[in-house]
Amino acid sequence: MSKEGGDFILDEFEWALKDPTEEKLRALGEVVSIITTKLTEAVSKVMEDVYELQGQLSKIESSFDAKINALQRGGVAAASPSPAAAAASGEPMAKAPIAKAPPPRAPSGPGGMMGELKMLLAARRRKTEGSQ
Repeated sequence: MSKEGGDFILDEFEWALKDPTEEKLRALGEVVSIITTKLTEAVSKVMEDVYELQGQLSKIESSFDAKINALQRGGVAAASPSPAAAAASGEPMAKAPIAKAPPPRAPSGPGGMMGELKMLLAARRRKTEGSQ
């Protein structure tokens, strides 16, 4: 989190706690809940990506081990026939897995999570100050 974003959130908490009212504290509770939800979603996404990468790595390791074993058993010719030999024998050629590009990251600018949080806090402050 940027220094500016952290200061903004700290200012919001200080504002609410200087003159705590039930409405201000409830608004902060909602903000904390939103932050917690967003963090949980982000951690879950990271965990999913890590599991997917581990699965892909496991497949690559298995393939690599199989190729090493084939090379040790019969040499290069037995391990992987040339494309011409494979075509002549009618065997389908093995295709290398195609890597997926990582999903784009969420913007950290005005439309990102910090911008959303700032807008939420500012709206809550205006609403609270307007009702007093």
